[in-house]
Amino acid sequence: MSFISLTFAGFVIICLLVYYAVPQKWQWCVLLAASWFFYLCAGPDRFFPILFTSFSTYGFSLLLEKRNDSLKAYLKENRELLSKDERKAYKASVKKKQKWLLFLCLLLNLSILAFFKYADRAIAYINLFRLMHFGNTDYLPFFDLLMPLGISFYTFQSMGYLIDIYYGKYRAERHPLKFALFVSYFPQIIQGPISRFNDLMPELKKHVDFDPVRIRSGLTRIMWGLFKKLVIADRLAGYVELSIYLRNYHDGLYLLLAVFFYSLQIYGDFSGGIDVALGVSELFGIRVTENFNRPFFSKSIAEYWRRWHITLGTWFKDYVYYPLSVAKWMLRLSKWVKSHINEGLGKRLPLYIPMVIVWWLTGIWHGSESRYVVWGLLNCFFIILGTEFEPLSLKLRERLHLSEESFCFKLYRVVKTFWLMAFLRLFDISKNVPAAFETLRGCFRNWGSFTWEVVFEELKLPKEELIVVVFAMLLLLTVSLVQRKGSIRERLFQKPLPLQWAVLGLLTIIVVVFGTYGMGYDAKTFIYLNF
Repeated sequence: MSFISLTFAGFVIICLLVYYAVPQKWQWCVLLAASWFFYLCAGPDRFFPILFTSFSTYGFSLLLEKRNDSLKAYLKENRELLSKDERKAYKASVKKKQKWLLFLCLLLNLSILAFFKYADRAIAYINLFRLMHFGNTDYLPFFDLLMPLGISFYTFQSMGYLIDIYYGKYRAERHPLKFALFVSYFPQIIQGPISRFNDLMPELKKHVDFDPVRIRSGLTRIMWGLFKKLVIADRLAGYVELSIYLRNYHDGLYLLLAVFFYSLQIYGDFSGGIDVALGVSELFGIRVTENFNRPFFSKSIAEYWRRWHITLGTWFKDYVYYPLSVAKWMLRLSKWVKSHINEGLGKRLPLYIPMVIVWWLTGIWHGSESRYVVWGLLNCFFIILGTEFEPLSLKLRERLHLSEESFCFKLYRVVKTFWLMAFLRLFDISKNVPAAFETLRGCFRNWGSFTWEVVFEELKLPKEELIVVVFAMLLLLTVSLVQRKGSIRERLFQKPLPLQWAVLGLLTIIVVVFGTYGMGYDAKTFIYLNF
């Protein structure tokens, strides 16, 4: 059931009617039933992985918490009887058992994720290896697996919760079905955000009264998401796909335009879907973590990734980067390098080795193909490069008397970051790494051969469609600039009621009139659904 469909709209309306009709203490039951029904619509056979993740994580979290409580109680009762070394040894023995429990649950659930995402790719490599080295054409069969809906997102969300319980950040959820709702909450199941337990669970448990203002606010956010998805992203998709496919015939500015358009397409597609998810949540009175913060205004790649897919970035930072950077083996390696090789290099290792690992994992998370790994490592390379050259850049600015706060310099950094990220996105839309680099080279050839007739006719972006895109992008830019002073919606819904309805009505008309639709008024699938 696509978020961008009349079927989903009808589903949400029915859920809302039931949600506000039942006693408030049962509202979470309506959300769980809706979430499981939504998931079952994707196929009953793909429902079992999310059930396994829900209840295995629930059980292991209780075991981890029980050992935490036993440890604290034992140390408290025997405070006077045990020496400092004995307390330390007992604590270490308990933590070792906890680590095995944590490792087992992580292994089980991440293995399921890896199996669905990478099994067929692994078989392809094995078959290729057998053919090249042994001439064996008796190929291993592929599984031809259908990816469970949102498996990357709900697995990361659940494993983040489990790690937090291991560290004792909060108490484990005692109710198995309420925890299952946390894992499977349907508005965020397709492409996130990846919520934290202490943020989302209180929202799912609370009693919600019907509030017309909140309903209008949620609908406005949904329509804004549909505007980005249907009016901008889906309208640009055809030109981007055809330009990349015909890159050997139409290069130069045609490809450069495709690179520019794809950046807008993936932003409109992903952030538009998140807006729909957060807007639907708002209809139910549930606040979900924001996932975007005007990323195209970033002045460096590091800043860009703090503004884009925020919850994935913070997940990797908290559960991979920080633990690796302070791990005992990492600190020992850093100390040895400082004393035997170079002090500066030793200081950098705990920063950069975890960063390389995180970006390698980020690439793998996006897909099993090598192009995603290269994309991730290139992001890491440019972040490290920017960090290392920052002192030199500062000296150069001082020598040239360039103020970091000047408009022109900030505009230069924003434009530079946008285009660097846009070119890195070529790995998204190219079939492999060589094709991505070939497309990149093609962007800077034969600029003199550009004509708008080719764009309008051969590359299937008619003049009327282009005009709509330009005005839509100007509206998006205007809203983004105004949002520097805070949320427009929050300010809008403090204004008179007629203005609220006028904005909601205008957005609805724009989406209905200028949106791009497929069969049955359904939209193209979300790009991040493939990740």
